[in-house]
Amino acid sequence: MQIPGNPTNSDIRDALIDLRDVIDEVRSEVRGEIEDVRSDIKGLGDKVDKQDYKFDAYQKGIDGMVPMSITIIIATATVAVLPSLSPAITAIINAITNGGQ
Repeated sequence: MQIPGNPTNSDIRDALIDLRDVIDEVRSEVRGEIEDVRSDIKGLGDKVDKQDYKFDAYQKGIDGMVPMSITIIIATATVAVLPSLSPAITAIINAITNGGQ
């Protein structure tokens, strides 16, 4: 609303009422934006929590795989090495039991 050059009390009152309405409108818009930001922040927090859970699950899986991998490596090495040592061990045992004959 435009205030005339020589306003009356009624003109000033009407202008203030219009101003109050505009302020209330802006206030409502700002509140809506604040709620949107809060919602976005909550959504980001949920995403971070999900990522933390995924990382924890991944870490637990890795922690379990390391001992299993070591066991597999030792078993594979044993299977690969023992057959080649068997003839030597057999010869040593025979030499010991036969008294070097």
